[in-house]
Amino acid sequence: MVIGISIPAWGFMQECPPADTIAVNPAQNNWNIPTENQWDEIEVMTWNIKVFPLNNNTINYVNEIISDILPDVIAFQEINNSTAFNTLANSLPAYEFINSGSGLALAARSDVLEIDSYTTLFPGAGYEFAWRYPLKVDLSWVCGLNSAAIQIINVHLKSGGDTEDFNRRFASCEYLSEYVNDHPNDNIIILGDYNDEITDSQNNNSLWPLVSDDAIEFATDPIADIDYYASYPSWPSFIDHIAVSTPLFDELTIGNIKTIRVDDYTGYSFYHNNISDHRPVIWSFSVEPVELAYGLVINEIMQNPAAVSDAAGEWIEITNISNETINLHNLILRDDGGEEHVISENVEVSPGSYIVLGTEYDPALNGGVNVDYEYSGFTLSNLWDEVILEHPSGVILDEVHYDNGETFPDEGGKSMMLTDPNFDNSIGENWISSTSIFGSGDFGTPGEPNTSDECQPLGDMNNDGSYNVLDVVILVNCVLADTCVETDCSGDLNGDGAYNVLDIVMLVNCILALSCGG
Repeated sequence: MVIGISIPAWGFMQECPPADTIAVNPAQNNWNIPTENQWDEIEVMTWNIKVFPLNNNTINYVNEIISDILPDVIAFQEINNSTAFNTLANSLPAYEFINSGSGLALAARSDVLEIDSYTTLFPGAGYEFAWRYPLKVDLSWVCGLNSAAIQIINVHLKSGGDTEDFNRRFASCEYLSEYVNDHPNDNIIILGDYNDEITDSQNNNSLWPLVSDDAIEFATDPIADIDYYASYPSWPSFIDHIAVSTPLFDELTIGNIKTIRVDDYTGYSFYHNNISDHRPVIWSFSVEPVELAYGLVINEIMQNPAAVSDAAGEWIEITNISNETINLHNLILRDDGGEEHVISENVEVSPGSYIVLGTEYDPALNGGVNVDYEYSGFTLSNLWDEVILEHPSGVILDEVHYDNGETFPDEGGKSMMLTDPNFDNSIGENWISSTSIFGSGDFGTPGEPNTSDECQPLGDMNNDGSYNVLDVVILVNCVLADTCVETDCSGDLNGDGAYNVLDIVMLVNCILALSCGG
């Protein structure tokens, strides 16, 4: 599968690998730990680094280990000294660092990743999570046309073997399970120090709410019962896990999970005394490119409904003028003001078809529109705004910038519609207000060709199905003779209700450009 993405500001047609890759210069070079970095993969690593820093040299040791492994994402637990952690962050400029302040932190490699947002979860469950509130980070990964959006939840559950500790971990996992099920379309990765095994039987498994949840699978499951891969080698046991939600299940079949036995390179005692008592656990998976397809046209926009509220009744119609079916999955709907929505489902637009993206799926609430896909986080201003359809790499596939009625139509309760999907939709004069009533009484043709009750086909003055000099002659004659009538508005190409030289110019231009008609 291809994973959804939110476009970072630096993502415009990025190369892969990026041309401006940030150099990684380790503070020392004492060991030769193999790199895990692959440009066509995402590497996600969890690492409890034991009351960091254990001593004055720990920062340099951790710096070298990260510089050797070079994962894309690192989730840290037990960050006890923020000043020391800031020193580590400053020593690795290729990464962007986040510190939650409660022992949990994260680093993301900035060549390919953008941190979109971060927060802590479950503010009312401090006791259950041992006051280490889970750190949630939303990330965008882009390398060329390959792209992904992932949500990391970094956890450090309560340690200990008594009944109270068990119950606190169990309750923590119930919170996490409920969160995953409340966000079924998000690509969630829950990783960190779980402080328990996933292989125990139900009665003895404090992680059971996650283990038994059909919406969650553990990437660490294949190695969780093999001592060689123990993430906590002094026991030995496997207590540092990586779990994923349903949208990432396909990635489990192609991904690779391992415990990185750093102590094999440093020596066990040295590692235990100077770096950590936990080994890093890393999951990597490849990312498929999102198809860069052309032919999508923003064809109709309802920015100001009258029959229902804007919040329920706004919608956008898209058509496909290419010869191939195009999937909108993972494309970005945005404006220039920071609003954006990633299309998180398969929405296929076959050649010549029309699909509707809307704010409300229910026709009983949205004014009677059959919406093919419901979006959120994106609104249409009644004045000036932009509707931009963008590929994750930053390539703009189509865009419309309407202008408060200066050149684009702007009538409340009426959609603005492109007179022909082959016309340039960046030009306001190529749009008209709809005259066709639908649903609850607003005007528009959602999901259908942009026909007007009386005005189609535009420009075909003799209705012979072609566009040529005969149509121009007829239009010129009726304009000169003032005999163009409103019931024959196929000559009103700019939709202003008048018949004049502007309509003639538009008709001539589209004939010369071979762009008249459908």
